Amino acid sequence: MTSQIDEIGLTYKSSLPTDEMVTIQCPEDAYNLLLKIWDMDTIQIKEEFLLILLNHDKKCLGWSKISSGGSTATIVDVAAIFQILLIGNAHSFIISHNHPSGTLKPSSSDIALTRRIADAGKIMGVPLDDHIIITNETYTSMRQKGLC
Repeated sequence: MTSQIDEIGLTYKSSLPTDEMVTIQCPEDAYNLLLKIWDMDTIQIKEEFLLILLNHDKKCLGWSKISSGGSTATIVDVAAIFQILLIGNAHSFIISHNHPSGTLKPSSSDIALTRRIADAGKIMGVPLDDHIIITNETYTSMRQKGLC
């Protein structure tokens, strides 16, 4: 009896030359990039969670929407984050979510999730650079607040 097993193949190819990629050197750079990505028509309606992949020079390899939820929460699958990071060959990453309420204060759930993702990143060798919370007017960096 013979068994056949499918080979799993993963590929990724950037559509931009490295010198044209956006560089993220600080939280404000990340926020400015997020403003270009975010659907500003829904930022005050539903909470969403995004991922930015960075190479070793902090150039943005790409982004991915991880989840979209309701007005007060969204479900984040941590495994999905690392699946994308590994396929995208990221060296580090930034996560971000919005608060439709307009508050910038991280909730206890935000802090716990950030620490869980940061811990997983340490294990996987893909460190979390920051968690940016945005509103329709401004942002806060959880790294600058010492929360990741």
